[in-house]
Amino acid sequence: MSVRLTASLSSTVRRNKRKRDILGSEILHAAEIEQDGSAGGTDSEVSRSAKRREQKLETTNLIVAIEGEMAELSDITIGIRTVLSRMWDAVPETGTRLNRDGIAELLRFRKSIPPIVMISHLHALFPSDPTFIDRELQRVAEEGLVRKMVVNQNAGDMVIESKDYFRILREMKHTDKASNVEAFDKFEDLLKSKPAVTRLAKEDLAEAAITEEEGIRDLLSVGFLVLSGMPGVYLISIPNVGSFLKLAFRTRKWMVNILAKTKWKEMLEKLIHERWDANVKARWREFRGVRFEWVMMEVKGGGWCEPFATPGGRGWKLTGKKE
Repeated sequence: MSVRLTASLSSTVRRNKRKRDILGSEILHAAEIEQDGSAGGTDSEVSRSAKRREQKLETTNLIVAIEGEMAELSDITIGIRTVLSRMWDAVPETGTRLNRDGIAELLRFRKSIPPIVMISHLHALFPSDPTFIDRELQRVAEEGLVRKMVVNQNAGDMVIESKDYFRILREMKHTDKASNVEAFDKFEDLLKSKPAVTRLAKEDLAEAAITEEEGIRDLLSVGFLVLSGMPGVYLISIPNVGSFLKLAFRTRKWMVNILAKTKWKEMLEKLIHERWDANVKARWREFRGVRFEWVMMEVKGGGWCEPFATPGGRGWKLTGKKE
């Protein structure tokens, strides 16, 4: 399966016609690589098969792109919603190796994840101008349409539509986790007055009448604030962001490790996808049924891997960027 985005966006987003998805039929090259000794054959046949797997993939002059890359993006929220719509596979009735309780737990996990998007995913949607997403995000953040979050230096920046952020904030203040409801209201007003900031000093919170005793502890405990590592400075966050980041890290690491184990640090997408599908336990228990294309978008947009064209379909290779 190729990496693709929803076709329903074609009325608002124009495709980059200079680019083409070269992953059509997986032809001779892929078929040869798939052959191995497990299929039987003489020692010489197995040896030839092993040599083929060690050969560096042949490249072509075609421009390779993930299908769905956007030539123009009139609204950054379209990009955010596109990524969110491609995050989860539907849970099948059979084939997950999960019992009823396991499926229920998986669905609860998905529901707990806030609708946040890695900015690396957005870079994968619009790769021709690396600075476009950053400029556009800054603009819509200042307009109060989205909220950027930087939870830690290694995790990467994230973004959420402001309406979703404040909906979750209002829902949380009515739970037993919030002992000071007024502090949540003051926090919302403070964020709306500073729409583009990603961190708050204790002085900012104090000016909004949010003190250690009057709300900071609540906001820290539920996850709307996290410690920054600098005294008196907090990062703006959202509940369960840690679970989201762990999922992104684990799936990215899986992809990087698959390529790292090959001689040339590269592989055809078709073969990577087959391994993803075959690893049923990890796919549904550890990765919670996240979509293969969501993973590929993140490793591309984040710069860990890059696609290239081969006669046998789209290939992927490591760039050398460290985790």
